[in-house]
Amino acid sequence: MSRIADLTWKHPKLVLAAVAAFVLVAAAAGRDVEQHLKAAGFTDSGSESERSTRLLGDSLGYDPNPAIVLVVRSPGGGPLNPNDPSVRREVDRLSRGMARVEYVGRVVNPLRDRRSGAVLIARDGQSLAITGHLSTEDIEDAGGIAAEGVEPLIASSSLDVSMGGFAPGFNETNDQTRKDLTKAELIAFPVLALLLLFVFRGVVAAGIPLLIGGISIVGTLLLLRIMSGFVDTSVFALNIATGLSLGLAVDYALLLVSRYREEMGRDGATREAHRRTVKTAGRTAVFSGLTVAAAMAALIVMPQRFLYSMAVAGASVAVLSSVIAILVVPSLLALLGPRIDALSIRRGPAVSDTSDGWYRLARGVMRRPVAVALASSALLLAAAAPLLWTTLTGPSAEAVPPDQPSYKAYRYLEAHYPRDVTEAVTVAVDGRTGDGQLAGYRRRIEALDGVVRGAPFIRASGQVAYANFALAGPALDGASQDSVGEIRALSPPGAATVLVSGNTARFVDQKQSLIDHAPLVVALISLTTLILLFLLTGSVLLPVKTLLMNALTLGATLGILVLAFQAGSLDGLLDYTGPAAVEVTSLVFLFAVIFGLATDYAVLVMARIKERRDLGDSNEEAVATGIGRTGRVITAAALAIAVVFLAFGVSSVFFVKQIAIGMAVGVMIDATIVRALLVPSLMRLFGEWNWWAPAPLRRIYLRLGLSEA
Repeated sequence: MSRIADLTWKHPKLVLAAVAAFVLVAAAAGRDVEQHLKAAGFTDSGSESERSTRLLGDSLGYDPNPAIVLVVRSPGGGPLNPNDPSVRREVDRLSRGMARVEYVGRVVNPLRDRRSGAVLIARDGQSLAITGHLSTEDIEDAGGIAAEGVEPLIASSSLDVSMGGFAPGFNETNDQTRKDLTKAELIAFPVLALLLLFVFRGVVAAGIPLLIGGISIVGTLLLLRIMSGFVDTSVFALNIATGLSLGLAVDYALLLVSRYREEMGRDGATREAHRRTVKTAGRTAVFSGLTVAAAMAALIVMPQRFLYSMAVAGASVAVLSSVIAILVVPSLLALLGPRIDALSIRRGPAVSDTSDGWYRLARGVMRRPVAVALASSALLLAAAAPLLWTTLTGPSAEAVPPDQPSYKAYRYLEAHYPRDVTEAVTVAVDGRTGDGQLAGYRRRIEALDGVVRGAPFIRASGQVAYANFALAGPALDGASQDSVGEIRALSPPGAATVLVSGNTARFVDQKQSLIDHAPLVVALISLTTLILLFLLTGSVLLPVKTLLMNALTLGATLGILVLAFQAGSLDGLLDYTGPAAVEVTSLVFLFAVIFGLATDYAVLVMARIKERRDLGDSNEEAVATGIGRTGRVITAAALAIAVVFLAFGVSSVFFVKQIAIGMAVGVMIDATIVRALLVPSLMRLFGEWNWWAPAPLRRIYLRLGLSEA
């Protein structure tokens, strides 16, 4: 940090020129990053449903569960006559055209092919359905390409044709995600500018965090572009990584600028003030970036593309944001000096000023530590209580924004056709079996609760047979999941192996995969948090307390998320139109990112408390002064990052909205209830024990510790 301080003081223009060159390269290389990102990636390739899809794909050359469904109706809205020659010609044209589209392995024309066993003519005679089956197991990426290939056929049709199914739904959701990113950035930057003007009381000082945020976003595009060249990267990483990089960059720039103004108020715009800023706030920014990166990196053990993409992207942007901040901000400060306060808008306390209010609050809390700690913990536990009745959901047609064409087609299919047209449960039997055994097995499945009908088993090869079954309820309903569990629990016919796939089975397997890998993620995040905070504080108890407080923050955040989206308490305010449930993958992601951000704020306040204690303050005075010095900074940082996430909350994609709102709620809870009430009360209760460590660990800390002072 001393070398960085010297470099940015002696050669600030050179540093800024190098960063400008980096921005130009990053902008050029990352400008088309969207074209290189893949679909969401919620599945585990090792799960039973994915193995079943591969087995049938290898045997048949296509997935027996349709990914694209064309709903064909009369242009005038009346009954559709399937015997009308013009109707038959148009249905034949649509079927032949879809069969030529890339990744479509089979098309079922209901007027020509009755072997599928599916009911593809509506009960009321108003429509018929043409189904398209993919020739690859990659239903997310290939499905989007296939859906786009079918669109010209629909546009040129003489009949009223709409497209539903898993493939167009995913494609429309991905496209909407890209549009939402632009909308969120257009909202976030102006609101952030006003907030920073209020915080710094000056145009120049307020402009620096925005500049760092912009540079960080451009750098994020480059990182994602590089990442996509080595590993499939989810398109949703673009939104989340961009929001995270902007929020963290603004936070770190705010920390550095506020500390410099504090040091400048003491010694003027001197080299020593510059050096102290970099060695204290700069080190804290880097350390904070490492804590967020460590929490995000733990998700890399998850097999789902959505999560491991977030792991690599989130960890990278956390480090990138802190590095950009400690290079660009000190260089600008060296050039500006006292002009950092130029263009002040009005008099008033700046964010860098010690807050008497925060100091008095900390002192007041420490006079009644037991009552405050109990009341704060009880409040957070009460907020977490709704987690006990959480309903989980995942990728399905319900995830598609209601204003998208495939959503309307899905609702029509749901009302007029059996569920096996779009949400079939596919049962694959692998092994030598007789026709009688397969017929008996089909009857046993149809006798289960929740199974409405089933098609006869079809031979895919000498060894493999399959059949599609329709369930009574939507794919992700609890009853539908129970039905899949009962199908899997049946004894297989003969010595064969049975594999179940379809959207319901994929969701069941997705939840099980997350449960199986969650303990390792929790262990990695906890271990890295304990190690990093020990290296910061030299204490064993402070990291453990931080873990417990982070758990309270996380529980309260997720509980509020359940109230907002599952109970519908904020549907109107948030313009929420998604399912009354919480997306299961979002929970895992929020666990990691909120844990990382909570630790981030713990670092900001603990570094300052440790600095005061190292300078000789008592435990209580160090706590009160540390909170007094960081209260405004942390509040401003939390507001800034909450503004960014709330801007991304305008997304019409329901799980992106849930993640954005959850992150905003999490940082505000941590920056207020936890840092203002729990931290000082627990610091007072533990007293000097806060700083205890066994002698061997104390020696390690003295050798390797990364304290700010």
